[in-house]
Amino acid sequence: CMSCIGVHAWCGPCAVEAHQNLPFHKVQKWNGTHYQATSLMELGFLWHIGHGSLPCPHNEKGHPITGQRSSWSQMTIVHTEGIFTHEICWCSCPGSDATDWHLHLLRERLFLASITKPRTAFTFGVLNHFLIDALECKTSAMSFYQKLKRFTNNAFPERVPVECHSPFNSLH
Repeated sequence: CMSCIGVHAWCGPCAVEAHQNLPFHKVQKWNGTHYQATSLMELGFLWHIGHGSLPCPHNEKGHPITGQRSSWSQMTIVHTEGIFTHEICWCSCPGSDATDWHLHLLRERLFLASITKPRTAFTFGVLNHFLIDALECKTSAMSFYQKLKRFTNNAFPERVPVECHSPFNSLH
């Protein structure tokens, strides 16, 4: 993990377990000749929403990689450290509804780009950073977004997989 303090070398499952509450850490994987950037999602990380990072006891369907049973979807999450893609496991408790997913994400301090079909969310931290950058440094929304792409992949920012239309683009 490039974000943790100290030297940490874990196998994939141990790295996922160690980062259960640290979804925005950047990790690398040994490919036989050198360390290569990867993501927690590629290592099998599932972000469980609604039960304090634990799987919902009322799960419905299995995750395609891990086989864990739960309602899940993939989301792009914009954070101060970059742009991340995560598998989100939703609460499936009786009375829980897909229309309430935005409330679960708000409790996790994530602001949705869409309330009806959440696919992109922004951490409160990145929204605060944008506000201060815009007010104090006169940073444009596009420049801030480009900075986040550089944090994600400095060598090849154009390779950052982004399926969302950033709200930063509409803020002028």
